Amino acid sequence: MQKKLIALAIAGLASAPVFAQTNVTVYGVVDATVESVKASGGDVLTEIDRRTRVTSNSSLIGFRGTEDLGNGLKALFQVESGFAADGTGTSSLATRDTFVGLTGGFGTLQLGKLTTIMRAAGAKVDFNPAATGIGFQGAAYGTIGGIKTGIDERINNAVAYTTPDFSGFKAQLAYSAGESRVSPDVNGGEGINSQSYQLAGAYENGPLYVSAGYAVAQDPQVVASVLGGSAFGISDKLKDARIAAKYTFPSNTSISALYDRATYEASSALGDTDVKRNGWMVGAEQKFGGNQAVYLQYARSQELDGDACDFDACDNTEFSQWTLGYTYSLSKRTMVKAYYTRLNNDSASAADFYLSGVNGSSGLLKADGQDASGFGVGLRHTF
Repeated sequence: MQKKLIALAIAGLASAPVFAQTNVTVYGVVDATVESVKASGGDVLTEIDRRTRVTSNSSLIGFRGTEDLGNGLKALFQVESGFAADGTGTSSLATRDTFVGLTGGFGTLQLGKLTTIMRAAGAKVDFNPAATGIGFQGAAYGTIGGIKTGIDERINNAVAYTTPDFSGFKAQLAYSAGESRVSPDVNGGEGINSQSYQLAGAYENGPLYVSAGYAVAQDPQVVASVLGGSAFGISDKLKDARIAAKYTFPSNTSISALYDRATYEASSALGDTDVKRNGWMVGAEQKFGGNQAVYLQYARSQELDGDACDFDACDNTEFSQWTLGYTYSLSKRTMVKAYYTRLNNDSASAADFYLSGVNGSSGLLKADGQDASGFGVGLRHTF
């Protein structure tokens, strides 16, 4: 009797409808470094003495998958979260690229928190492992007047369409809904409708990578963030244009370059003003022995310009950063790395490292004219 019941159960399962299964991959990175950092050049009250710290560099865990929907159409999803490998800070779910979407012959449509082609360009041409840590030189081309432009950050509340791959070329249109509209002030203040757009394209085939993009962030409310509160009826806009390229020679020598121009505009009942910044970086890497590499990078943020800089208000606002690094791959997944980096500010600039700043997450050192520097040794493992 029991055998008959088992046989009937198996037959029932065999006759049940078959549903497509989602293929899920679990992946991640654990990256930590022992660093020694300092900021020098200020007075006794503002100088940051040398300190040793253990830093987590973009450590993450993620889940991604696809489901075949038939007729060449697939559903795709990803949930990626950052965590503090050094045991400090907080870890939250879905803090990194997290989305749901559809992909097929028409291209790819994604909704969620996304890395765009423009953001990826900075990582593509940077030789620091995974473009993270204090050696990453995004401060020179990803900030303006000490404020991050957002180009080197993931965009929230995003919808993005990416074309199919045409022999190595892809184009992308991305939109971020600010979700915080404010009506015009009765006293004549500007209305606020925070949102942003990015249009970019990238070609990657063999040893060559080239990218170009343009972004507009409407009402990012930079003034409000600086003042720590209301923007007092000020409407603003941030525009950014970026080009980047990288080429690898048969000798395993790679060279890269990036140019970025940012313009910040603000308007109110009192009038309009703007600030402009040109930033660029160049780099070179030499691989040898199959598992070792040495790289050198230099980036510069040029002096601010624009209407807001009348009467020499923006003199001596430039700064530069250079990084020298070495990597040794113990396996395909485990790497030892060492680096030294230095950020030199002119007398009216107080820029800090873009990631893991000496002065915390403020983006600025304690005083103008200070210089940030640091060296470290770390271990990176992917799974």
